[in-house]
Parts: sequence; C-alpha cells; structure tokens
Amino acid sequence: MEDLLERMLAVDQQGEAIVKEAEAKAVQIREESSAALAKANADTSAKLAAECQVLEAEAVGAAEKQRKDSLESAVRALAPRCVSFARELETHRDKLLKELLAL
Repeated sequence: MEDLLERMLAVDQQGEAIVKEAEAKAVQIREESSAALAKANADTSAKLAAECQVLEAEAVGAAEKQRKDSLESAVRALAPRCVSFARELETHRDKLLKELLAL
C-alpha cells in the first residue's frame, strides 16, 4: 500500500513538473510571438510610411503642375485684356494726370 502511495506521489510530482514546464514554454512562446508581432508591426509601419511619402510626393507634384498650368492659362487669358485695359487707360491718361495734379 505504501508503495502504491509513493508511486502516486511520484506521478503527481511528475505531473506538476510537466505542467510547470508547459507553462514556462507557453510564456516563452507568447513572448517570442509578441516580439515577432512587434517587429512585423514596425516593419509594416515603416513600409506604410514610405508608401505614404511616395503618394504625398505624387499628389504634391500633380498639384504643383496643375497650379503652374492654371497660372499660365490665366496669364494667357489675361494678356489680351491687359492690352485692352492699357489702351482704354491711355485714352483717359491726360484727364487722369490733370485730375491728379490738381489735387
């Protein structure tokens, strides 16, 4: 009977050792997985940031080109009006100078 109790105690101790070993292995696996996940997250964030910079540069480049094109178009459209305004102003030049000098 005593022999049976000793064997049961030994089996219980072996079971406890196996459980502790399994718990330690689970903690190790969790820590390794967390580290791998953190590294993957950092890598993905870096790639995303680089892609965002590329997209931003493309968007800014397109906006700058559109601004430049719009400005050139506006200058071309205003050139005839500027000439017309200058001619109209020239017809009133003497009158405007007299009024300004009279002040």
